[in-house]
Amino acid sequence: MTSMHGLPSEIPLRRAAAYVRMSTEKQTYSTANQMQRIKEYAAEHDITIVAVYEDSGKSGLTMRGRPGLQQLLADVQTKDDFTSILVYDVSRWGRFQDVDESAHYEYICRLNGVQVTYCTESFSNDDSPYTSIIKAMKRIAAADYSRELSSKVFVAQCRIIRMGYKLGGMAGYGLRRALLDADGKFLRLMEKGEWKAVQTHRVVLVPGPKEEIEVVNLIFKWYAADQIGDRRIAAVLNEQNVASESGRPWTGALIRGMLRNEKYIGNLVFNKGSYKLKKTAVRNPPHLWVRCDGAFPPIVPLELFHAARAERCDRNYRYTTEELMATLQRIYREHGRITSGLIDRDSEAPACQLFNRRFGSLYKAYELAGIPGDFNGQALATRIRTLSLKAIIVDQVKAAIALAGASWTETEIPHTLRINDSVTVSIRVIRCAVDKRWGYVRWRINKRLATGFDFLFGAVLDERNEKIERYMLLSAADFQDRDISFTDLTRESMPQIFRPKLEDFFQPVAH
Repeated sequence: MTSMHGLPSEIPLRRAAAYVRMSTEKQTYSTANQMQRIKEYAAEHDITIVAVYEDSGKSGLTMRGRPGLQQLLADVQTKDDFTSILVYDVSRWGRFQDVDESAHYEYICRLNGVQVTYCTESFSNDDSPYTSIIKAMKRIAAADYSRELSSKVFVAQCRIIRMGYKLGGMAGYGLRRALLDADGKFLRLMEKGEWKAVQTHRVVLVPGPKEEIEVVNLIFKWYAADQIGDRRIAAVLNEQNVASESGRPWTGALIRGMLRNEKYIGNLVFNKGSYKLKKTAVRNPPHLWVRCDGAFPPIVPLELFHAARAERCDRNYRYTTEELMATLQRIYREHGRITSGLIDRDSEAPACQLFNRRFGSLYKAYELAGIPGDFNGQALATRIRTLSLKAIIVDQVKAAIALAGASWTETEIPHTLRINDSVTVSIRVIRCAVDKRWGYVRWRINKRLATGFDFLFGAVLDERNEKIERYMLLSAADFQDRDISFTDLTRESMPQIFRPKLEDFFQPVAH
């Protein structure tokens, strides 16, 4: 909104705001022409314009993207600066596809004592039956104009595509836009962001610089032959400081867009998706696509492009529920157990995230697959409880170290402290599990945990994994490349390792 300054000291009785809108910069139906007629109308009717609200280059199909009209309606409801709004005609207020929406915004103004006046229309906006009928017809005509224009533009776009010409937008990495005259004669390469100035000129795509073409082919080869993922390809290009078309960092989405875009084999494809009249975007089926195959020289061999497409299809394979269930059952048979790690390491199985998305959780998938075990969520609840307990215990260990007159620092390894800058202690919560082979309960610490510390301090949970029962302290050397496990009986025979209180392990050193 831009407000006009220099108002007279005597405020006139009739104060108005002006609203102007133009959908594109190329229109002769400009905001300046609209404003000129609005000023003439205001002078003829002794009206003072106190504010101007403008939406330049904005579509009238929806309220979205029209900050001028949005601010105008907000001021109508919160301020008392004017009693009328001057608009060039009904179409400038909007070409809303639902004519009731146009009436709704006008009704909001009227509720707040502000009259909307259309300066070039033949009717007076006086709420008479005649005015209501004419205004409704004008709104329908404004909406219908957009529908007809959209249809005509779409037909013209399809014709241009079938002739092998590019409609708009960036060329794409490895390609360039070339400008042709009306006879199809090459004029020059176009700069980034440049528009054609002559309506009869046309734009075509041509191969870009040699070094960019080499990068494009390398991307397709990495993906199709070397089976490198799109995100990893983007990371490598960023590490090697290869500039993208926009100058921004490469992303997996950008690589995926390149791999499925047929322009790299010389084809133009249009109408793969629709967003007509600002309605919901939709994906169109292939039979509605508009194509021009061989529109310009390809920069990627056809075999390599189709190899990348086939690889994409393999990676995006839609597993049936039966196939997923069979995969889980096979992994269980081969290992006698099943975990997310075993699923992810299996070369023939999809990632465990797929099971989570499809069935809600891994436990639900296990249950549906008929795998023996307790998959009622108890293990997940125990894990969540363990994580929260671990954070609490770390804080308690820090406090105990300080009370003992020592100092601690955190390390890069989670839940690991360095005491007095000399001894490293890893803090763990030791859960209880049922040994499926022998049927008794035991506590186990995996040998893979025996790295990155001098001592392991553990909080041992009870058999129900609900509360801490006692504490233990082990050295890294105690593992000797093996798991450490204990039961109720073996635990009682090792009093030097276990203590009932955390503070028992952190006593001041006598001098």
